[in-house]
Amino acid sequence: MQLAIDLTARQAARVVEQAVRAQPEIELEPRNLPEDEPLRGKLIGREGEMLAVELASMRAATPLAVLMGAFCEIRVQLSGEMYLFTTHVLDAAEDGKQQRIMIAQPDMVQVLNRRGFERTNATVASQVRVRVPSQPSPAIGLLANVSPDGLACNLPGTALDHALALGDELRVSFELAGFDEIFELPCVLRNKDIMRDKQQLFLGLEFNVRTGDKADELGLQRLRAALYELMTDMTNLDGES
Repeated sequence: MQLAIDLTARQAARVVEQAVRAQPEIELEPRNLPEDEPLRGKLIGREGEMLAVELASMRAATPLAVLMGAFCEIRVQLSGEMYLFTTHVLDAAEDGKQQRIMIAQPDMVQVLNRRGFERTNATVASQVRVRVPSQPSPAIGLLANVSPDGLACNLPGTALDHALALGDELRVSFELAGFDEIFELPCVLRNKDIMRDKQQLFLGLEFNVRTGDKADELGLQRLRAALYELMTDMTNLDGES
């Protein structure tokens, strides 16, 4: 499991500024290209609200123009931390052997958790159960990422695709590595995607705790406290102790 924590807007802006200065190598996964063939490049600068990336691994058989408008998942390592964000390609240009794209500056950045798994093993801690009202038993999958506002998970198979619609109210339970507790919360389905090559169903869920439901409110508070504890184990991007 890769536990991703959302940064604040201020922290995200600092990460972008650091990346522009450091010009690091980055990995891109355009959603309109095969997932098993990520592109690699280097962040070389900024023009207004756009970031310039020089590609190093565009396949010769794939025209650069195919990236125009494509949404991309970006991975970049800075100061020993791995950061993730989603953006889209605004422009693409080719000059001889040099290929360059312009991507939109992200509003949200996530950092991967580096906490050790000293109290629970990664397999147990990554498990998530999704209770679907129309199904007799919960679907069991793997936690992909979690934030104070929601989570994403991957379920094996695609059988539940027709049983789920955006806006459905579900209930999930899961564990976090390093915490001896099961978190259970109501959610609303906000995103759904079939990964046919992996025979998996990806779900993006937003926590949906109703005001006055004391048990769920307390559960969300405990989760946010756990995520805050994870965040304090990481490099403090604001330079605070």
